This record gives sequence, structure tokens and C-alpha cells, in this order.
Amino acid sequence: MEIKEITEQKVLDAFIGLQKMSQFLQSWLWGEFQKKLGRKVWRLGVFEDDSLLGSVLVVRYILPLGRNYLYCPRGPIVEDQLLRLRQGSGGRAMTEFQTVFKELLKEIVSRAQEQGTMFVKLEPPFEKSSQHVFEEITKDYNIYQVDFIQPQDSWYLDLEKSEEELLQNMHHKTRYNIRLAEKKNVTVRLAESDEDFEKFWQLNLVTVKRDQFRSHSRDYYYQMFNTLRNSGFLKLYLAEYNNEVLAANIVMFFGDSVTYVHGASSDLHRNVMAPHLLQWQQIQQAKKDGFRIFDFWGVAPTDASENHPWSGISRFKKSFGGKGISYVGAYDLILDKMWYKLYKLTYTIKH
Repeated sequence: MEIKEITEQKVLDAFIGLQKMSQFLQSWLWGEFQKKLGRKVWRLGVFEDDSLLGSVLVVRYILPLGRNYLYCPRGPIVEDQLLRLRQGSGGRAMTEFQTVFKELLKEIVSRAQEQGTMFVKLEPPFEKSSQHVFEEITKDYNIYQVDFIQPQDSWYLDLEKSEEELLQNMHHKTRYNIRLAEKKNVTVRLAESDEDFEKFWQLNLVTVKRDQFRSHSRDYYYQMFNTLRNSGFLKLYLAEYNNEVLAANIVMFFGDSVTYVHGASSDLHRNVMAPHLLQWQQIQQAKKDGFRIFDFWGVAPTDASENHPWSGISRFKKSFGGKGISYVGAYDLILDKMWYKLYKLTYTIKH
């Protein structure tokens, strides 16, 4: 086995895109978007001869006082890792999986030490039921579980079902709301211009105020829209009623999966149910384009109370049918204990 930097988009995306529930956060273009935000990225791979066995996209985040940390969103990725862990493949497959993952982890730590990095944040695509595997792989490191950045719990649809089955599996009120929006002549289209982006941003401000959650900056979303839309990797959908945009969703298309990442909606004309039709037409398009999974992204944990901040959006997403997946979450691999303690103290005070 040999660790090398991956320098070709087709090599990385072919590998990541073939894995079950393909992780767009580990794709080539997501790395390009991170570069646009001024962050350094590494794309590392474990090769055996000409075969890529595992890869990871690593992003460097700058902190005050000249410090930094490295972040692996939904990575590292090992060949067929989700399938192997779910089906409990034999010992040889698991040994190979752990070896490849450890090689990637060792290289990440080596790069981090060269950068004077405080810690490495990992959010691997391990299901919670396989947490023991992750703990075994990382047992020789100083590692702690922390608050997640990417959702720990997600909700998704199997697009290999027919449209009739998908509709049948929805909550009856959701089917009704989709038909109502159609009768009210709500229409859905793709954003094509900076003016369309601005409509999304204004709706986002309304949504943040109404639902009281923290949002990325306007520049973050604009760079995402501007960097990723021309490739078809990102689509910004707009739902309109009487020529007014009532709802807007940012959706990612990569590998076998379509992922609903960000959504915003107006306080006006809520009775025409624009968000329901918007989601349904996204699902229809994903199915038409041959994708296997429609990922609604984050939902509240199954044991969360009704007062959970995500309870409302979780009910909305789950009303389309489907099932959930729960990941092991986020972990900080600490390389500088003194600075890390100071960082955590400052973070706690700030938040």
C-alpha cells in the first residue's frame, strides 16, 4: 500500500461516487469550494498498485493566534466501507478496512504535525451500530467525542421504489399538500442568476429569524452557488406563487445520492404549501436522473423530545416516508493538549 495525493478529479470522484450513499462532502468539487473560501485542502489516497482503496479530503481551518485545525467531513472513506460494516463481512475484509483507515489517519496526523495543528476533527461515515470499529481504529490516539458539525442523524428515501410507492409511503397530509400546491398553480424552477440567488438569501434571512437558528454568511452561500452550480453538482430550486418566490432549496447531486442541504421559506402564502411541492419535484427529478438515494439531511435523534429545535423540520422530512440513519458523530483527535484546553474554554464562553 502507498499513500499519495490525488491530483485528478476523475480518480477521486469515481471512487467516492461508487460508494453506497456517496458522500458529496468528500468530493473533488467540495474541495474546490473550500479553496474558494480561502482554506487549504489535501486529497489523500491509499493505493495498491493502480487501485484506490481509500481516500480523504482534509480541510484546514485557521484559528486566532496563528493556530489551526484540520477537518475531515464525512471521511475518511474506505472502499465499500458502508456495505462491509452493515453486512458484517468476514475478518479479512474487516482487517483490510481497518488497515486502510489507519494508513489514512496516520498520514492526516503527519500532515497536521507539519502544519502545527492543534487537533484533527473527524466525522466518519460510520453508522452508530459500528462505533466499536471506529473506537478500535483510533484507540492509540488522544481522541474525544464532541458536538457534530454535519448532522449525526439523517433521513432518506430509496429512489428505486416507483413514484406510486413513494407517494403511498408518504403521510396522507403530505400527499394532500402536494396536490393542493399543484391546484394553486405553485411552480418550481431552477435558479439561473445572481438575482435568483438573492431571492434565496432574503428567504434565508426570514427563515433564520423565524426559526431561530444560526446561518452561514451570505458570502459562504454565494461562493457555494457560484462555484458548484455550473457543473450540475449543486442546484438551487425555487418554488413560486403568483411570480413570488415562497421557498428555495439548495440540493447536491453526487454519486448515487441527491442531498437536500439548505432550505428557506417565506412567511407569506403558507396555505399554498409551496415547500411540499418543492420537495416532491426535487425527488421526482432525482429519480428521473437515475439516483438511488434522496437524502433529506439532518433530523432530530429518535429519542429527542418534542422541544428539540429540529422537531418541526424533522416531522416535515419524515412525512415524505423513508427511513433514518445515525452516524457515530464528531471526534477531535488532539495533538496539542494545552492549546486545545484553551480553545475549548474560549469556545464554551463564546457559545
